[in-house]
Amino acid sequence: MILALSALPAAADPPDDAAPIDAGTALACVAARYFGEALRIEDEDDGLVQEIRWLTPAGNVLEIEITGPGCRFIKVDGVGQAEARILPGAAP
Repeated sequence: MILALSALPAAADPPDDAAPIDAGTALACVAARYFGEALRIEDEDDGLVQEIRWLTPAGNVLEIEITGPGCRFIKVDGVGQAEARILPGAAP
């Protein structure tokens, strides 16, 4: 039983100074950092965190959690993160 529970991914806790972020802002933040498109977005912690499933051009799915203020990525899980990353200064 303990092994089964430890295999579950841990949810990232928002920082103490996190601020609510709306879905549109969260999607814009992710689109500015990763090539691809949103599959789903889910509001968590009463709007404090947006959880986004993001499809990369290679067909991989990233699980991203983002909060405010600004674009604060608190978790990114999944294969192909580096390949999908839009480097600073590059056009999306």
